[in-house]
Amino acid sequence: MSTIRNYILLSYGLTWWIWLVIWLFGIQLGEPISQIGTVVAMWIPALSYFIVKKWQPEQYQLRADFRLHFKKNWKYYLLAMWGPTILTCFGASLYFLIFKNQFSLHFKGLEQMLPNTGQKLIAVPLKVVAMVQIISSMTFAPLLNTFFALGEEIGWRGYLYPALRTKFPTLQSHLLTGIIWSFWHFPLNLQGYNFGLAYWGAPWLGLVAMFVFCFSIGVFLSFVMEKTGSLWAPALLHGAVNASAGIGILFQVPSDQALAMRFLGPSPVGLLAGLPILMVAFLILFKRKDSQR
Repeated sequence: MSTIRNYILLSYGLTWWIWLVIWLFGIQLGEPISQIGTVVAMWIPALSYFIVKKWQPEQYQLRADFRLHFKKNWKYYLLAMWGPTILTCFGASLYFLIFKNQFSLHFKGLEQMLPNTGQKLIAVPLKVVAMVQIISSMTFAPLLNTFFALGEEIGWRGYLYPALRTKFPTLQSHLLTGIIWSFWHFPLNLQGYNFGLAYWGAPWLGLVAMFVFCFSIGVFLSFVMEKTGSLWAPALLHGAVNASAGIGILFQVPSDQALAMRFLGPSPVGLLAGLPILMVAFLILFKRKDSQR
């Protein structure tokens, strides 16, 4: 366990140092420097792994490699690329089925978001902009995001989960990985990452929602890694999650209620909108013959 502990402490220490420096300089989420810091932080789990492996090479091994193994595993790559968007849409639909007053096809939320991203409103219908974002989330965006997500997947799925699996049963290993991965994001959550700062029960309900999401999607990520034997498969799935996570927000009417309920959805990180992914996670675990060992 000492090797696992050393890896976790190094990953936390390096990442939280980056986010602490950004916070101390008063840089807000969404600003260019903050975005660069987040990209660098996504590669800290991989960097930490390579550091500890250099220190004790025989103690730190990856469960998968960097080959694609695409020919015999193409269906799992398609699942990784399109599964998150499908589950995100199901989750957003469930959220809007309950909070009907928050759903709109006028894309007012998108109209407010565009200036915040530094983009000027142009003479293109918002429906077209929204459609382009949805199509991109199922085509090129997951592929682009894969290279950023690979850094986390080398650490969390390539090393940490398999290392925990040698010590604990499958379910317990996934729960521990979910706790570690979700709490790793905590400094960002305190700044409003994923849920903003105006949601009910902040910041603790946000941390709970983040854990449930990290547990759920973590099971899915480990599944495609084990099926393909490649780190590229969970990186692609992770990239697809990041690409599609904002789809539901495109259809949400901006309001105080929407901000207060952000920990429930419509993003799949929310407790309600994330239920389809949680159900998939339980299905995967149920089919695992070794889940009780």
